[in-house]
Amino acid sequence: MSGRRGARRGMLLALAFVAAPASAADATKGKAVYDVRCTACHGPTGGGDGPAAAAIDPRPRNFRDAEFWKSHTPEQLREVVKHGKPGTLMAPFEGVLSDAEIDDVVRYLGTFRPAAQ
Repeated sequence: MSGRRGARRGMLLALAFVAAPASAADATKGKAVYDVRCTACHGPTGGGDGPAAAAIDPRPRNFRDAEFWKSHTPEQLREVVKHGKPGTLMAPFEGVLSDAEIDDVVRYLGTFRPAAQ
């Protein structure tokens, strides 16, 4: 019985490891990607006011807008970064960024979210 119990415990630990993300999204790595890929439109502080923003219609997303965060989840942001947003100049980054880089960028975008008031 103890051999069976040990094998079962080993299997549960293995399953727990597989179920956990290989690596958590890293906002620091996301900032590095954001600085290169996103600041031209969204601005260095996420205000939608990058150097190219004035020429873009509709304007790039302002990630500092508290109203935006009331209706957007990290999963939705990931989809937009990955697949782009029709009707805007938000291009898809699938094939340009890895899934891990997309996750990192989404994690970094969360740092622009205003604190609850």
